Amino acid sequence: MKKSNFKLKQFKIEVAGKPRQFDINQVLSIKYIEDIKSACIRMEAQITDSATHVLGAVEGMEPVIIEMADEDGNAITNNMVVYDVQDRLIKEGKSKITLLLCTPDLINNTSIKVSKRFGTGEGIDIGTMVEKDILKGTLGTTENIDFEESMNKFSFISCYWTPFTIIKWLAARAIPKGGSGTNATAGYAFFQNKFGYKFWSYDKLAGQGLTTTGPNKFMVGYAEGELEDMKDKLAIDEVKIVSSNDILMGMNYGGYMSTVMTLDLMDMKYEEHPFNINKYYSAVGRLNPQSPVPKYFSEIKEESYSRIMTKLFDTALFTEGTFTQDTTKITSQAALREKLFYNKAVEVNFIGKLDYTVGEVVELFSPSGEKEKQKRDKSSGKYIIGRIEREFISRNDQMTTKMLLYTDSPGNY
Repeated sequence: MKKSNFKLKQFKIEVAGKPRQFDINQVLSIKYIEDIKSACIRMEAQITDSATHVLGAVEGMEPVIIEMADEDGNAITNNMVVYDVQDRLIKEGKSKITLLLCTPDLINNTSIKVSKRFGTGEGIDIGTMVEKDILKGTLGTTENIDFEESMNKFSFISCYWTPFTIIKWLAARAIPKGGSGTNATAGYAFFQNKFGYKFWSYDKLAGQGLTTTGPNKFMVGYAEGELEDMKDKLAIDEVKIVSSNDILMGMNYGGYMSTVMTLDLMDMKYEEHPFNINKYYSAVGRLNPQSPVPKYFSEIKEESYSRIMTKLFDTALFTEGTFTQDTTKITSQAALREKLFYNKAVEVNFIGKLDYTVGEVVELFSPSGEKEKQKRDKSSGKYIIGRIEREFISRNDQMTTKMLLYTDSPGNY
């Protein structure tokens, strides 16, 4: 019998002010989710109770502490809050419920509406603003924060937004520090993984090497034990294609050839900001910079826009000092940068450990054919971990990992 890769070190719920412990025999399943497009970690747990019947008193907002580990000692501790109770079943003296869990920060975020100025005088860089003024100052989080400073300084007034809404709005206006022009592209990602919050530019995420502490080379089409040298390698049976190069959607978004017409109400200044994917693709930082320009880009005519956008801005309302003279250009560019970053998505499943986390980079090795397993398919290359869904089911006594990987390079997937 295969050894279990899951250990429940602690599962505690505070019910009616009293902490209640649940052991591995009472926990039917646990699901743990990290997502690069989500501000917070979420969890689900199905538990049963036949002795104390305390589950009947669970209504919502109860604090929950879940600590889990794998066979190598990698551990994750999560302080969560019950935000919904589902599938409540009482039968023959036994009760069973499914708890939907989120972080206390997400609960606090929902209850906070902010109307104030951030960044007085000449403004401050957006990364520092997110870390000090919003996450620590307004939200009051105690989580670790890993942020990247922005090149541009910013000052604005929030219009009764929640802290996470403010951060999402700022993410589309931040340019990473240390570059300019095509070497610093607008657009940041904000998410939480097992280490805390990250506010990183897409350029920084795409510029990483292989960063995981676990095996970072995913070998597609190989069975476990087939390779003699498994150092830094993980055998993956199959890859599920989720999305790849949706050309029609890209054209509708203006992701290949578009222009933005802007009018600033402060001084009635009119500008046009054309976008050409052929010029942008070669200049922007990518996970696989050696990958060639997709052939269908040559079919895109420079004189024909697939989307023309118009925007009205009044920069007098939210900017002052050294913010930037290219507000509208930056926000439009950030949307296109995000579209390119999430261009292609694949899904892999395996029985794994707790050593992977969202935001890390792995290499996918897809052989070109059964007889040519040492030759790389065009889809091979670096991918960023965009979503991790870990699930433990007691009847299987194993923790499975479903992983969504993103890359910005063309390929068959």
